[in-house]
Amino acid sequence: MTPTVKMSAAERRNSILNTAMTLVAKYGYWGATIREIAEAEGITEAGVLYYFGNKEKLLISVIDHHDMITRRAIAVKLGLPPDEVGNGIANVFPVGLRELTIANVQVNESRSEFVRLYSVLQAEALAPEHPAYEFFLDREHRVLSEYADGARRDGVENPESTAIEVLGAMDGLQLRWLHNLDGIDFVDEWMHIINRLIPEHDGK
Repeated sequence: MTPTVKMSAAERRNSILNTAMTLVAKYGYWGATIREIAEAEGITEAGVLYYFGNKEKLLISVIDHHDMITRRAIAVKLGLPPDEVGNGIANVFPVGLRELTIANVQVNESRSEFVRLYSVLQAEALAPEHPAYEFFLDREHRVLSEYADGARRDGVENPESTAIEVLGAMDGLQLRWLHNLDGIDFVDEWMHIINRLIPEHDGK
């Protein structure tokens, strides 16, 4: 077991979340264990469960925690107040989908481990018995709604359809990028894609 490092309760909780993220991204939800997380933290399994109750709650906490970190980072990239992003930036601020997704990939480019976590869990959570199944189903609806709001601001003809196309294209590109981090320029490739899906208008 790794020697225990003294931390405040908030620091320990965040440390557990980061450790769990790394292990779940590597092994998937079913492969990562509370024992491995505890050993990496230098605490007991009971110590991990003290903060989260059970493995399922820990998983959702990991996703929520890093989802919020990502939204705040995107807000900063867009010059928006990070503490006001709520569940969706385009739901709160007058941001177009083109601008939103460009900022998103710029942020994700430096957070490949978290993108890998999402990709692993999204695939696993297609099974209804997976503890994150409902979470990802709800998140899909929320993201598509936010993307449609952004697409309307971009003046596209069918915002709902464009939202699906853009989200599908981003998910697909992320997988290709994760397989070849050094061989694919994530931001540059996304610019090619978004320029086709939502062309930049003069003066925009």
